[in-house]
Amino acid sequence: MRVLHPLTIAALILGGSHAHAADMRASTLTMHVHRKGLFSHGADYAIVAPVVSSVVDVEHRNVDILVHTGGVTFSDPEVSARVRRDVEEALRSPRVLDVASYPEMHFTAGEVTEAAPGQYRAAGTLELHGVAQQLVFDFDGTPEHYHGRATVHASDFGIPPLTFAGGLVRIKDDIVIEFDLFGATTAASIESTEPTIDHDP
Repeated sequence: MRVLHPLTIAALILGGSHAHAADMRASTLTMHVHRKGLFSHGADYAIVAPVVSSVVDVEHRNVDILVHTGGVTFSDPEVSARVRRDVEEALRSPRVLDVASYPEMHFTAGEVTEAAPGQYRAAGTLELHGVAQQLVFDFDGTPEHYHGRATVHASDFGIPPLTFAGGLVRIKDDIVIEFDLFGATTAASIESTEPTIDHDP
């Protein structure tokens, strides 16, 4: 079994691999948050952030997903563009994601088990808002498209409860994190990007 060199992983995260560059632009992480309160009616908000790199290697039990929090967008067709911009600014602010201090959301796992053909569970660490917490992700699919989800609590990462409309609308603490990875890099594809050196006999 080949152990990936730290510099190889660093090069991948920084964009050193071009094999899946087009696919990676389509990969996203979505945070589903729920409202509670008098006027919420159980509504759900979708907060989407781009995945800038992903390594999923079920054979060698390695998962690495990197997200830039500064790229978060807020999706709700029922609100105006101005409201969406205001919400996005609030999400990026020091009170919530604090993207200036913590520009990355990072999930790494060194334990991957196969529950059924094509269905996996990754146990690792999620770093968000400067806090690292143990997390288990269930996911399925193939290297062409992996889909997974897990539930976290914002308070576990030091993010306080959010309120709007003078407190009439409040955001629940539990957040469903969902990711779609297209063309996720595997150990074999990482190795294929490394230069080979011919040695004279």
